[in-house]
Amino acid sequence: MWQALSNCVPVCSRLTDRHCHSDRSCQRCGHNDETVNHMLFECPPATQTWALALHLSLRGEFPSPSIYSNFDYLLNRIKKQDMPDDVLARIPWIIWFMWKSRNGKVFEGKDLTPLEILQSATSEADSWSLAHVVPEKREVEDRTPLPVTQDSPSMRPFCRFDASWKDDDARYGGGFVMEKEDGITIVGVKNGYDKFNIQNVRGRK
Repeated sequence: MWQALSNCVPVCSRLTDRHCHSDRSCQRCGHNDETVNHMLFECPPATQTWALALHLSLRGEFPSPSIYSNFDYLLNRIKKQDMPDDVLARIPWIIWFMWKSRNGKVFEGKDLTPLEILQSATSEADSWSLAHVVPEKREVEDRTPLPVTQDSPSMRPFCRFDASWKDDDARYGGGFVMEKEDGITIVGVKNGYDKFNIQNVRGRK
C-alpha cells in the first residue's frame, strides 16, 4: 500500500514517464492512461471487485479520482460504517490480488473475473489470520501419584553363634553375638570355658 501511495507501482503511465514503455493505456479496459489509482480503483474489474467485497456502492465517495481519498476511505472512514472485521481484514489482500490480476493480464494474457479476485483475496486473508492464532495455554493437571509413606518396621535382632570342643577335654570354645538388622551389636560372648565370660559390647558394629 505504501508503494501505491508513493506512486512507485510500475503501471504503464509510470513506465512511460520513465521512458521504459511507449503505451500508457490500460491493458484490461483500454483506458488511455493506466495510473496506480486507475489500476486499483477505477478500472471496471477493480470497481466490480470492491463492490462485491464491501457490499456497497458509494458513487462520488468511493472510488474517487484521488488515490489518497480512496485509501483514506479504506483505512479510516469505512470503520464508521460498522463493517465486519473479516471484511476489513481482506482489504490489503484485495489490493495485492488486484495487482497480481493486472500482471496476469499483461504478461500472461489471463483474465480473472472480479469474483475470482475476491475469492483469492479472501482465501489468503483467512489463511493469514489462521496462521497468527495463538493457542491458549492450558494448565496441565499433575496426576503424578504422591509417594506413600510407610512406617519402617522395627528392626529385629538376630544371633550369630559358633562353638568347638574336644571329646577328651571338659573345656570348649564358643561364642555368640546378638545384632540388629543395621549391624549394631547388642551383646556378645566369646572364649567360653566351663564358666561363661560375658562381654557387653553395646554400641559397637
